[in-house]
Amino acid sequence: MTKPPPDPARGAEAARKLKALGVRGILIQAAELGYITQVTCRMPQCFCPEELGGACHFEPVTDELTDWMPTHEHFPRSKREGGHRSLDNAVLAHRLCNRIDYSISTGRPYARDLERVKKAREAAAES
Repeated sequence: MTKPPPDPARGAEAARKLKALGVRGILIQAAELGYITQVTCRMPQCFCPEELGGACHFEPVTDELTDWMPTHEHFPRSKREGGHRSLDNAVLAHRLCNRIDYSISTGRPYARDLERVKKAREAAAES
């Protein structure tokens, strides 16, 4: 997957939405410059249940780290492949999707993380 060229006009709207969620730092900068143009989880597979809103659902950033809060992911070059935390190597991801993707790529167990996805889906379906 390749990244499209920066689009500052669309990125400004994404930056506004991210700021409203309490995001700061590189994700805001990347959005303002047009590297991030949608408030959507850009992991290869998003695990956020559709019952919550799927890839477009993000919870506000708080001191308590939540599964569906926005996080930075190194892309197109991952950190473990030497990618740096830079504006042109940043995509938006859910915290839990980021964690599961890392587990998959390194062979780390992630069944407990998938259980958290299942519980979130069930809780959303009940409400």
